[in-house]
Order: sequence, then C-alpha cells, then structure tokens
Amino acid sequence: MTKTWQRDEAEARIREVLDAAKTHGSQTVIDRDGTYAIVFTRRKQGLEKLFSKPGPLREGDL
Repeated sequence: MTKTWQRDEAEARIREVLDAAKTHGSQTVIDRDGTYAIVFTRRKQGLEKLFSKPGPLREGDL
C-alpha cells in the first residue's frame, strides 16, 4: 500500500518509511518543492549463489 508522507513526518519516522517501502511498495514524500518516490529494490544475487540452491527456480530467484 502506497502511503503519502509529509516531509517533516517522513524525516521523523524514516525507519518506518523505509520499512513500508520494503514491505508495502513505494512511498511518496511531499516536499514544498515537489515529491519524492521512495522505492525498495531487492539486491540481485550472483549466479554462483543462485545455482548452488537445490531444486527448481522460484519466482523472484532471478
């Protein structure tokens, strides 16, 4: 769920904003000059680690 935060609130609750981006999707922070989109992008794993796993690949493995 995308939430819109005012900049002051987002600064005071930055950990909550980052956690929400990770678990619920992008978060929007409104500033007097515009908006920010806070987006979490999961780190890709290397091929060595990917192919060391047993079993078939699952969605999100690549």
